[in-house]
Amino acid sequence: MKHIAQSLTLGLAVLAATTVSPRAADWGVGSGGVIKDFGSIKDYKNAAVVPVPSPIPSQSYSKDWYIRGDFGYNLGTDVDVTSVGDIKTRNSDDLNGFAFGSVGFGRYITPSLRADLTFDFRPKKTVTQGTQTYQKTYTNSTTVAGAPPVTTDHTYLYTVSHSDDSTTRDNTVFFNLYYDLQKVGRFTPYTGAGVGLDHKSYKRTTSHSVTCQQSDFDTSVGSGPANPTPFAGPCANTQPYASPASFSDSKYATELGFAAAVMVGASYEVMAGVQFDAGYRLLWEGASVSAGTTVFDGTSTIKISDRFDHELHTGVRIDLN
Repeated sequence: MKHIAQSLTLGLAVLAATTVSPRAADWGVGSGGVIKDFGSIKDYKNAAVVPVPSPIPSQSYSKDWYIRGDFGYNLGTDVDVTSVGDIKTRNSDDLNGFAFGSVGFGRYITPSLRADLTFDFRPKKTVTQGTQTYQKTYTNSTTVAGAPPVTTDHTYLYTVSHSDDSTTRDNTVFFNLYYDLQKVGRFTPYTGAGVGLDHKSYKRTTSHSVTCQQSDFDTSVGSGPANPTPFAGPCANTQPYASPASFSDSKYATELGFAAAVMVGASYEVMAGVQFDAGYRLLWEGASVSAGTTVFDGTSTIKISDRFDHELHTGVRIDLN
């Protein structure tokens, strides 16, 4: 009986070893693995440390350089055009209402601040054009010695046909700063200001012809009453203002001055990296220029002062990255 109990005990132990041992070897520890995966304590101490990757900073702003092209229209010009002499010029209202172009390149400094360099090209504007005709009257006296002396008053009528063609042009270069306000949908309003240089040029070509006619003369004998005598005929060679029958001249003047501008507008994101831009600019061009030319009875000088322009513009900005 004792042997039977020992045999039964041994059999149960063998059965337990063959059924329970595999399960014990795979006994899970939590959800991270099984006991056998840990190996020995020695293996655990020598296990390599798995490095934790460093976080990669995200860049929320990647814009850098951009190029731009604009088309503008001058709404109004405030400028003084003065003429010394008898030549008529166009006024401020005649020098506005023209289209111009602009190109430039810039850089985004911050998500809200950007800067660019722009070049504006404006067309020539006519200051004087065509032929102007005007007349000058001159009277002088001659006295012939005698007993009594005879004094004659001569009246000369000069007719001047003057051709005067002159044009002016302003080109500017600006360094501009813009501040982009809060974006609303695809629209981004902005304000800006710029400083730069204004190059003003003025070209004037003139020619004129002069005819003289002695219209009448009055003869006084001594201190007696005047005896008017009508007369009409060509002038003698001794008449005043003895100018050539025709005369021509050409003058060119240029000046460089400071310029300044303030802008408001908005851009519209057509697609990623492409902005449609539209706005208003108040522009001051500081250069003034003048040109004088010889005319029949002296000198004619035309001066164009500094000017203020009111401009609208539309254009495209294209990001380069």
